[in-house]
Amino acid sequence: MSAEVPSCPRGHEHARIIRDGIQSGGGRKKQRWRCVLPDGSYHRFLGLMSRTLTIDGTCVECENHIAPHEGPVAPAEGEYLVREIAGALVDLGRGRTYTDAAKRVRARANIGKTSVPRDVINGQTVAEWMADFVPAIASRHNPTEWPAVLVLDSLPFYWTDPLTKKSLALYCILAAFGYEKDGSNGRLWKLEAAPSSDGRAWAEFLGSLPGKPGSIVCDQDNAIRSGIDIHWGEWATVNLVHHCEFHLTQRVRAAFDSDKLAADDPARKVFQRALKSRERWDEFEVEVRSRSHLVMTNRWLDRNETWMRGQTQGRSRIPPVYSNSAVEQPLRELKAVLRPRAFMFRNRARLNQLLSLIRMAYLRVDNATDYATDIRAYLDAHHGRPHRTYREAYDPNANAAGENLLASLWAEEAQISMRDARIKRELAKLARP
Repeated sequence: MSAEVPSCPRGHEHARIIRDGIQSGGGRKKQRWRCVLPDGSYHRFLGLMSRTLTIDGTCVECENHIAPHEGPVAPAEGEYLVREIAGALVDLGRGRTYTDAAKRVRARANIGKTSVPRDVINGQTVAEWMADFVPAIASRHNPTEWPAVLVLDSLPFYWTDPLTKKSLALYCILAAFGYEKDGSNGRLWKLEAAPSSDGRAWAEFLGSLPGKPGSIVCDQDNAIRSGIDIHWGEWATVNLVHHCEFHLTQRVRAAFDSDKLAADDPARKVFQRALKSRERWDEFEVEVRSRSHLVMTNRWLDRNETWMRGQTQGRSRIPPVYSNSAVEQPLRELKAVLRPRAFMFRNRARLNQLLSLIRMAYLRVDNATDYATDIRAYLDAHHGRPHRTYREAYDPNANAAGENLLASLWAEEAQISMRDARIKRELAKLARP
């Protein structure tokens, strides 16, 4: 293992750079360098990416001896190793909380310190790393345009008013799964948090990447169709959208059950093939319309027959992706990770950074070695100091109407209801004798 001699941070071109002992000012011991000028004067410095002395003097991989100038790197002004930062980001993507990830990396950093070990109170440190480095490590895995086949769905989170027991949408995760033109190579394409899942939110989501898919599969969600209409136009809504056949089947079977159809009823048998072609759909329509006592099934037809005639007419022309089940699985896993602490997420930009890490974990590309490589490259390109983007992610204090807000992520209606509920509770306390 070797390490390059760093350049002089003051830009001395004709100086001689030599090793100058170990700096151990309470934190990790780091290789120090001396810049010697032609006239004999000199100054000491740490490299922008400082090499650190390993705890036991050996490589954690091969167990060979490592000299101080060959040890793992850390930002010159930082206490944590690049590989520790990378490991913490991997932990976040796999479901660890900010605080837990911070405590784990702090415990490692405390080993071998010459000063009093520090404790972790909260996860602010790793939250800042997320803002600093997620764009760098995610860039190689981020899609550059929409795929040929796009599958859409969402995951809402709710807040319940403790007084009225009314549930309001708090925020939503919008998700996209993508396939090649022939329906192969499916992968989780994009995750993004938004205060709502209405048409405007979906239009913004769809506008975040260039290109237009040849087929869009989704549930019968009016908000998704509205977003498609806003972004790509009514033609795309009519000609590209294919309603999920799994959910269509569930709803028709629920109507059958409400109409108390027997398991071997002809309507059930006809429906088994009704979604595959226009001819078979017509057979199903004729069967149901001839039986007026099938009240719920006829009502379902009233709402859907026009759309389903078009969908079944064009089914043979689209890729073999007919349901949105592929995107539902990562959303179920995401719900298991976020739901226990859903109320703790308030910053939209920061949650989107976390969603980027979670997406990479789902794609199985969350490798600490690769993350460390990307972080080192980013720090080298920025003179060892990241652009502190976490300051740009602070939440606004008010909306356009001047009303105080608690979070950039939460829906305004929910925030206003929270404020009103808090005021009512305070007034109730004051009214008590």
